[in-house]
Amino acid sequence: MNPVPLFLIIVTLPLLLGGCGGTTELNSESPNVNVEELMERQEIVYLKGTYRGFTGKAYELHPNGQKAAEFNYKNGKFDGLLIRWDENGNKYMEGNYKDGKEDGLWVWWYENGQKAAEVNWKNGKQDGLNLDWHENGQKAAEANKKDGKLIGRAKFWNSKGEPVDTIEEAEAE
Repeated sequence: MNPVPLFLIIVTLPLLLGGCGGTTELNSESPNVNVEELMERQEIVYLKGTYRGFTGKAYELHPNGQKAAEFNYKNGKFDGLLIRWDENGNKYMEGNYKDGKEDGLWVWWYENGQKAAEVNWKNGKQDGLNLDWHENGQKAAEANKKDGKLIGRAKFWNSKGEPVDTIEEAEAE
């Protein structure tokens, strides 16, 4: 009997059946990974014990056990929806990443559920209309940005809805 075919079967069968090493790919049916199982090296996130950038969903917990954040990675970089909650389970932030950079609309909320801010991003820089509100729902600020730079003048309002000249005046009660 020729030993070469037997050697090829012994070597290739495990590779065909199981691949050649662990994968960091997770599909939507896979459980989320706690961020404590991840590590960052040179701005790329890895599942501990692996060498490829992590792809999948991850979560972070508050000390009280409530979910603090949920985010997605692709090839070791933030990619997709990021959501953050306070210790009481109230969502206070939501935004998107694309290839590790902020992209699209990001929204923040006050503890009372009132919207606090909306910021538009493109390729990691503020781009578009940005809005801030006082906790009572009155608009506090409005600015338009392009490529991270202010276009024109920002506008400000106090908590009564009256226009003011500066952010300090808008924050004063």
